[in-house]
Amino acid sequence: MPRNNDKPKRIFRMFNADEDVLDFKFSYNEEETAELHARLNGSTTITEHDLRRVSLWKSDRVLCVSEGTLAKLNELSAVEGLTLTDSRVKEVIDDLVLSQGIGFPMASAILKFINPTLFPIIDVRAYRALTGVQPSYATYSYEKYINYAEKVADVARRLKRPIREIDEQLYCYDKRHNGKI
Repeated sequence: MPRNNDKPKRIFRMFNADEDVLDFKFSYNEEETAELHARLNGSTTITEHDLRRVSLWKSDRVLCVSEGTLAKLNELSAVEGLTLTDSRVKEVIDDLVLSQGIGFPMASAILKFINPTLFPIIDVRAYRALTGVQPSYATYSYEKYINYAEKVADVARRLKRPIREIDEQLYCYDKRHNGKI
């Protein structure tokens, strides 16, 4: 029997690639978004300053990243034919997540700016729209991110759209259909 202060579990509408349409106008800090893509996409000279810009783009927070992590990030950016399951991806994600001010959502935002054809941003809204489950910060993991990224890639293939658009569209979809976080 539920206690009086227990909230009923909310049911979220989940995106269905066979029935739903992703045709939202995604608009978020357009000038900075364009500058970050121009600066970081394919760059092999990524600096902590660049990561701070992505951090501020994503949310207002302070971060600190080691020189070793920056070196690994720059090396990762130069890899041709990189895949999500490459061990270097896991190593960079682990290093980023252990850095001050960076969790999985921020790490995925950094990776998206570096390689938007491979890495989507894992965001509460996009994740919820894709899976029907609202993640808590404590439940993020490398495995959860890779599984999510593979699902986003599958939707991109099915809809014949770039990965870089799908996470944005899922964010908009969730905002319209599922309301507040």
